[in-house]
Amino acid sequence: MFFFMLSGDKHVYLVSKLRKPVSVIPKRGREPTDTFICEWGKPVPGKEETEFLPQKINPPPRQKGLTLFFSPHPDDLVYSAFSALIDPFNRKVAVTVFNLSRFTKWGLGSPRLISAFRKLEDKLVFTLLGIKSFHLNQPDTSLVESKRFPLKLLYRPNIIYSPLGVGSHPDHLMTRGLAVHVWLEAKRIPRLLFYEDLPYAARCENYGSVLETLSCEVGLLKPRFIPLSDYQLRLKMLFSRLYITQTDHTSLLRQRAEENGLKCGVRYAEKLFEVAF
Repeated sequence: MFFFMLSGDKHVYLVSKLRKPVSVIPKRGREPTDTFICEWGKPVPGKEETEFLPQKINPPPRQKGLTLFFSPHPDDLVYSAFSALIDPFNRKVAVTVFNLSRFTKWGLGSPRLISAFRKLEDKLVFTLLGIKSFHLNQPDTSLVESKRFPLKLLYRPNIIYSPLGVGSHPDHLMTRGLAVHVWLEAKRIPRLLFYEDLPYAARCENYGSVLETLSCEVGLLKPRFIPLSDYQLRLKMLFSRLYITQTDHTSLLRQRAEENGLKCGVRYAEKLFEVAF
C-alpha cells in the first residue's frame, strides 16, 4: 500500500449509522483505495451512508504484516500513538527501551521495586490490547549508545513507529535512533512514522527544528492526522491511568486531541509524521 494525497479531490467515506467508517472511495470515478479509517468496533452491514470528511484526515497506516512500536518508557505509546495500538488490522509488537526507573509521582523510590511495578503496568496494558511486548531493561538517562542495545531483531516489520524526539530528552532521542537504525537495516522498506512525544509536545509551541533535523536523516516528513472518536479518547485516557505510578495527564491528553482535531476538521485526533516516498 502506498501513501499519497490527491490535491483538490475529496474522498467519499462510507460510514455506518453507528459512526463506524467502512471504506474510502475516491470521488470522480477513480479506483477504490485499500485505505480506510477504523473506529472502535465493526460496521453494521447494510447501514452505510455517505459522509464527507476533511481531506486532511488520514487513515491509520495499514499493511499486511507486522507493526513494530518503539517506546522510550512505559506509557509513551498510550499517550502518543493510541490510535495505532487499537487498530485491529495489524499484528503488533511493542519494544520499551528504558523501563528501569526509580521515579514516581510520589517521589523517588526503590529502583528494583519501582522498575518491577512499571514493567507490570506496561505488561498489563499491552496484554489488554492484545499486543506482544518486550523490555530492553535500560535505566533512565542511560548513556549507552543505541547501536549497543541488546536487541536482536527477530521480526520483519512492515510499519515502524518511533518517538519524534520533541524536547530533546536523551532517552527519546536514543529510542528514535534505534528505530531509525532498524528501518535502515531493513533497507528503508517499512513505513516509518514518528509520533508526538506527549506530554512534552503539548508544552512546546513549535518543534519545527526537530522536524528539520530529522528530515535531514530520514527524508521528507509528511504530517498525518488520525481521528479519534469520543469512545476512543475515553479509552485512551482510561488506559493512561493504568500507569498508576505516573502523573495523571488525562486533561492534557484531551486538550491535545482537541487541538489536533481543530487542525483537521474533527473533534479529536492524534498527529503523526510519516517518511514520504
